[in-house]
Amino acid sequence: MSLLQQITDRYNRNARLLPAALMVLPVFVLAVTAIPVAVTVWTKVAGLAAFCLPFAASQAVRDRGLRVEPQLFRAWGGRPSENMLRWRAASTKSAVARRHQLVATHLGIALPDETTEAADPAEADELYATATAALRERTRDRSRFPLVFEENIAYGFRRNTYACRLPAILICGLAALVMMVLAWLSLVPLGWEQQTGLISFDALAAVGWWRLCTQAAVRRAAEKYAGQLFLSLETLGTEPQQTQLGPT
Repeated sequence: MSLLQQITDRYNRNARLLPAALMVLPVFVLAVTAIPVAVTVWTKVAGLAAFCLPFAASQAVRDRGLRVEPQLFRAWGGRPSENMLRWRAASTKSAVARRHQLVATHLGIALPDETTEAADPAEADELYATATAALRERTRDRSRFPLVFEENIAYGFRRNTYACRLPAILICGLAALVMMVLAWLSLVPLGWEQQTGLISFDALAAVGWWRLCTQAAVRRAAEKYAGQLFLSLETLGTEPQQTQLGPT
């Protein structure tokens, strides 16, 4: 993916580039703070490298998010979107019946009733996966389904930040350690107040990653996205379909 696409595409910017930027923020802050006023060529290069790190890391962020996703779904007992079609996971069976009806009407996929699902849950889950995949493809038009797109961004951001939580905490610790070593060797002009401020920043950032980027936060975002995805069935057949491809 080109640099221009990373900046201009809203999904890539918010769900991939922003988590990467947050992950390497301690490195950027250290680079900006530690570079003296009379910079040399190499410190300029180091500052530029720190600025470019988020763009280089965004693909790795996406890959980590995709790798952790199956583990999350297994821990939750399946994709939240597929759970919304399961009779055995239903809190309100009338809502499941309504979704089944709309899937059959708008997607042309006949889903199993409660008895059939109970007899063969694995086969039922395959049909639910097929139906949700078809619905995602039908709701890619961002202008027609803006709320689906917004919730997809929120889920992508939460998933990717959770996937990068441990590397981000490690970066915070390394940034603080490197700063202390450089200051001890008098390689950077940092006084005690600046050192204390940088250490405090890195510590707060690490705590933020640990407390805010949790599996529970990812699940809430995933369930909100799934709910909005199926709400789109209510209006799916009211306008001509205009498919606009976008990221998932």
